[in-house]
Amino acid sequence: MPAKSSSQRRLIAAAEHGATFAKAKQIRASMTPEQMHDFAATKEKGLPRHVPKGTRNRYGKIGQ
Repeated sequence: MPAKSSSQRRLIAAAEHGATFAKAKQIRASMTPEQMHDFAATKEKGLPRHVPKGTRNRYGKIGQ
């Protein structure tokens, strides 16, 4: 599943690479390494900077 925004991609890439802030730990607990890689590997060209308010994915409230 590709990321919906560049901010989302960067957040999940940080979590994938071992960031220690609370949101990254929450993401690592709720996603498999393969899912995180799919998000982090998304090309940023053409993605909006942020996900529109109120948009959710099945992994949490990213973008709200």
